[in-house]
Amino acid sequence: MMDLIQFVLGFVEAMSWPERISIATGLIYIVLSVRQKPLCWPIGIVSVGIWMVVVFNGRLYMDAFLQFVYVVLGFYGWWQWLRGGEDSTPLPVRTVDRKLALRLVGIGILAVGVFGYVSQNILHAAFPWLDTVTTVISLIAQYLLARKYLENWILWIVANTMYIYIYYAKGWAGYSGLMAVYTIMAVAGLYSWYKSMQADAVVEEGKCQTA
Repeated sequence: MMDLIQFVLGFVEAMSWPERISIATGLIYIVLSVRQKPLCWPIGIVSVGIWMVVVFNGRLYMDAFLQFVYVVLGFYGWWQWLRGGEDSTPLPVRTVDRKLALRLVGIGILAVGVFGYVSQNILHAAFPWLDTVTTVISLIAQYLLARKYLENWILWIVANTMYIYIYYAKGWAGYSGLMAVYTIMAVAGLYSWYKSMQADAVVEEGKCQTA
């Protein structure tokens, strides 16, 4: 037990203060988002705003761009979760239909091609293609999260797993560890939201039967 405590303390000491603050708020954000609490959004905005500066200084330009978009989507998601449902009610959990899925796949392939080329040949970024793929997956996942689509968690599992390697290779052990925690939380989020969607379906079915 003491070895584990010492490992965690050493892990934290190796991080800069911006990393510590961003990780702390990031963990709070992911826990609240799994629990479908709208408060997750302002806390998440703080977390990604700080991390945007860190990764930009590390020349992960696509990731820095991603964090900027996260800030924008943070405000969008905040509003959607509070007023994005029918008659300005909170959004329920739902699944992606085939039309939206095909549209997102097409946009994703195009975006990877364009941004990957720019990242490699113009920005000369570190890990240009891998960084671009994770960026595009994460952007789509964040949009689906803002709109409360269940499949956002599947994409987060994929993206976070890839980020574990990228951040570790860049020497950001703290964020590599955070991505591992995020991956576990994404699995928990997938399960929790699926159960919530099932519960909502039972309630709706009950309303239809009593109508």
